[in-house]
Amino acid sequence: MALSAKLVPNDALGALGAERDGLTSAEAAKRIEEYGPNEIPVIETPIWKMILSQFVGTMPVMLEVSCVISAAAGDWPDFFVILAMVLVNAALGFREEMKAKNALAELTNQMESSIPCLRDGQTQSLPVSKLVPGDVTHLRGGALTPADVEWLEGDVLTIDTAALTGEPLPRKYPSEEYGKLILSGTTVKSGEAYCVVRLTGTNTEIGQGQADIMADRQTAAVSVFEQRVMVVVNIIISLAVLDAICIVLVQGLVRNGFDEDFKGTLLTALSILIAAVPIALPLVLQVTMAIGAYRMATDHHAIVTRMSALQDIASMDVLCSDKTGTLTTAKMSINLEKIWTAKKEGFNAVDPYLYRAPNQELAQQQMLLVMGILASNPDKKDDAIDGALLRAWDKMKQEQGDAPGKMKEGYEQLDLTGFNPEVKRTVATVKRLYDDRKLIVAKGLCSKVMDTSSGGQDSGKLQWTCEECKEEGFLEMVQKTDQELSSAGYKTIAVAAGIEGEGMHFLGLLPMIDPPRYDTAITVRRLMDAGVEVKMITGDHLNIAIETARMVGMATNILPGEATREGGHTGDETIRQSGGFAQVLPRDKRECVLALQRSYELVVGMTGDGVNDAPALSAAQCGIAVEDATDAAKNAAAMILTTEGLSAVFGAVVESRKIFARLFSYVSYRLAATIQILLYLSILVYVFDCTLDPLYVILLALFNDVTMIPVAEDRQTAAAEPQHAMIGHLIGFSMTLGVFQSVASIIFYLCMDMGLVKGIESHTKTGHYPTSVHAQNAIWLQVSIAAEFLIFSARSPGLFFFSRPSTELFISTMLGNVLSTLLAVYAFPEPLDAQECLIVWAYDLCALLAVDLAKMVYKFIHEAGDAGIIDEYELALEDESLKKEDESQPPVDPEAKLRSVRESMKMMQQNSMRLSQKGRSSMKFFATGQQRSSRIMSQSSSMANKSFTKMRSSMVYGDDLRKRTPASIRFK
Repeated sequence: MALSAKLVPNDALGALGAERDGLTSAEAAKRIEEYGPNEIPVIETPIWKMILSQFVGTMPVMLEVSCVISAAAGDWPDFFVILAMVLVNAALGFREEMKAKNALAELTNQMESSIPCLRDGQTQSLPVSKLVPGDVTHLRGGALTPADVEWLEGDVLTIDTAALTGEPLPRKYPSEEYGKLILSGTTVKSGEAYCVVRLTGTNTEIGQGQADIMADRQTAAVSVFEQRVMVVVNIIISLAVLDAICIVLVQGLVRNGFDEDFKGTLLTALSILIAAVPIALPLVLQVTMAIGAYRMATDHHAIVTRMSALQDIASMDVLCSDKTGTLTTAKMSINLEKIWTAKKEGFNAVDPYLYRAPNQELAQQQMLLVMGILASNPDKKDDAIDGALLRAWDKMKQEQGDAPGKMKEGYEQLDLTGFNPEVKRTVATVKRLYDDRKLIVAKGLCSKVMDTSSGGQDSGKLQWTCEECKEEGFLEMVQKTDQELSSAGYKTIAVAAGIEGEGMHFLGLLPMIDPPRYDTAITVRRLMDAGVEVKMITGDHLNIAIETARMVGMATNILPGEATREGGHTGDETIRQSGGFAQVLPRDKRECVLALQRSYELVVGMTGDGVNDAPALSAAQCGIAVEDATDAAKNAAAMILTTEGLSAVFGAVVESRKIFARLFSYVSYRLAATIQILLYLSILVYVFDCTLDPLYVILLALFNDVTMIPVAEDRQTAAAEPQHAMIGHLIGFSMTLGVFQSVASIIFYLCMDMGLVKGIESHTKTGHYPTSVHAQNAIWLQVSIAAEFLIFSARSPGLFFFSRPSTELFISTMLGNVLSTLLAVYAFPEPLDAQECLIVWAYDLCALLAVDLAKMVYKFIHEAGDAGIIDEYELALEDESLKKEDESQPPVDPEAKLRSVRESMKMMQQNSMRLSQKGRSSMKFFATGQQRSSRIMSQSSSMANKSFTKMRSSMVYGDDLRKRTPASIRFK
């Protein structure tokens, strides 16, 4: 059933006869001008609203209120500084939000689906948005209906209309009850057919209500992680408010501040309150995730469909991977020499004259492949099974002369019922030309081709049991042959045929090899080294799954899919302990995901590509649609791969953990800096009666916000274990940095009159510690530089000098320090001289090292299980030595390919064993924080006692990043 074939008459088309052959490019260009693109217009946020939004929110409003209070008090210097603070943060926020918005818009464009379409008489793959009324498209199981289309030719389609109607039961099209018109946004569950586009874009049934839907999609969504961080920030701000009130009462009532300097007392408390507001924190969180998502798409070929996926991937404990196309190449190759034929009586029923062939065995092999070709769709050259048969057919004709071609010329395919996951076979009606008799030809899973009731009655239109199955010992012989081939790594496709109305005959097995990708073994090892357990979940034969697992270094304790159906604790334990499952049903995949989540609280990733994978992809925290996945799989997934293989998943793991490290380092830094400022300045006021000029504190807060913006693009390392959002750990880590920074600042203050700062008399003579303007200048410079330096400790997994920051962050931080120094020397009253500034710089560097050591003590005590970081330099060297292979074509010599894979795996295991025997250096802890190996052998380590919070992050632009075509809209 070729796409260019004459389409069957369709009464609904009326006089539109020419439309049956599709459109020309010129006609399509005219219609897209007339009807517009097949997409739902996105409601864009006006620029003026984006600008105004920078001034709305708890933290901006606090600064604006402070600005008003300063003006009311007549403190114009502070007023203009606070106003500048508000405007600078708004400008930076607008700039970064536009940058993030543009990056996400580019990701959205990359996620647009494509569909086979007839243009200029040729099959083309077109973006869904380019469809126009009159286009002829090809729909098959797993595809989302891209527009309102009308059925033309092919199978009766089973359509899931739940997205539109809410009905759980699928509908059949065409049918007397529902007609031929299939609405956009529905999903093809099974069958293949050609359809003509009737309505597109906002003219579709679902598109007419797009305004309300798009308005809902634009609603801001705040991540759980950000919510928890903001709770901590609000607690700190609340404590700062109480602190400010206490300062007002102490200064005003105890120290007569209300009578002597009411304005100064009020502004001192207000300045401390301003310093406690991390105004840039939400902005940095959002921009970091947006830039990280963009990098993941451009550098690692992994596009996130929602921002929550970024944290989910970083937290992933277990990856349930499909085999075909992910662990293997999906470029299947049929070994012509190993084609196994059954009894000759079956072939005689198909061709009574086949016995005349001089080489009976060769003739039967040729006829077996001819029948397989007749049960295939010639338009599906990119399909794993049909493509393999078509390539094998070309190879057979090339190697064996004209005989195969002449044999096929005696048959004509009349119709074909496409493959669907339930019946696991394709069925064709074929005419034998020399006597016009009709044959039924089937190919598919061996058990379902021999007996369609195997494993339970299915929904296939035709049901049978092959005649040979009635013979004693035949079934066992086929099963033995199938197992022998699968044990050698071969997947088998069974073929049966028979005269219509008579019995079916089992013809034989076509052995196909689907070798592992050249980089699968290395990627599996890297994922395990990164603390991610990899399980194989496949519908393929158990023996094939075990052999593939052995070749790629995965656990070989793979069980049949029925083991997932035990239920209860026993079933969950089986799922946890196994290396994977084979011969699974769609519900088995979902059960694997749910069991790991409910019983072990694991963050689970699942790869898939078909409509049958969608339930499992939706259930997993990190559903991953592999390249060329169906629309249904992409719609259910949190991440879409744009390249083949598992290596993109590892790249996404590395990048997502870097994103998490950036978020954690900035949040911990900002909380630590806030704790330091509040604690230190409060101690100065309460204990030493030393108040800083509000201008100092406001400038300190401004510098902290502006100079830290580049942290969103910081050079970070990826942790060697899953990263879970543990707020308790975040608070403990931040308090460690903040408290020790405060201690360092207090020591500096106590030592100022010992020669660190000139012109300050000893407190033993004056009776009090320094409070002069010159002393305040020194205090401000010390706190300002120390707060800037603190980011280098917060961002490093080990000692700060082992981890190089990004150039932008380093320059921004140092410019902030230089500007602070210039202000202290040239702008402030009673300025510091160069020597005093050098002393402050030297002291803060020493304090940074001391705080960093305190951090390492904290990590040693509270992070005893830290696995360190992923060494990307070693990975790059390994990649350079890895011989890349061309996997765009199937292997010419399947047996040689298998031998090569097994030898490579053996060498890699020997190298891994040799490396694991090397002792870890004690310096590893100080450089990377590593205290243990992250290697996962058969299951993730120490899961029972792991406590974590599952993050669900999302951008303020809306959580779903998919392009808005009529098919992508989903009602909630």
